[in-house]
Amino acid sequence: MIKHITWITIMLFLTACGSGSYTPPKASENFKTEHYVSQTDENNHTIIEDLSQNLLFVNDKKSCEAIHKGDTDALGHAEHFCQNLQFYGFDDWRVPTLKEIQNNSKGMDDEGLIPYFTFPQCKRITGIKDDGTLGAINTHNVSPKFEEVPLLLPAGVRCVR
Repeated sequence: MIKHITWITIMLFLTACGSGSYTPPKASENFKTEHYVSQTDENNHTIIEDLSQNLLFVNDKKSCEAIHKGDTDALGHAEHFCQNLQFYGFDDWRVPTLKEIQNNSKGMDDEGLIPYFTFPQCKRITGIKDDGTLGAINTHNVSPKFEEVPLLLPAGVRCVR
């Protein structure tokens, strides 16, 4: 009988814990469209959920200041920043691919959304190119918008999960 009670208690605990699943902190919704949801939690951390790509993007000024002039290993710095980021209750962030950034930024623009990660110092958002190097896209209203541009620092890294 005690074995059964112990087993049931353990199963209820594991079920409650969700075996690694996570419930985000209580958050308020900033906007919601067919493809995008933006939420801010009680710690003022904001994410954008890209429903088309099934990804969460960090939407924070801190991430736009992540890679600075004089950074000799921009890719290493971006990877270190994302891997050590604890944001919105998650700790499994990574550097997105350049294609993920392009799809997210262009898709939001196509839906008439102005993503508020476009701070003046964040004209370029970094992502990993197909060849494994760090690249950048232009997110501001100048040509070529949402196209690959030279990686000039400072640049932002919008970590993703």
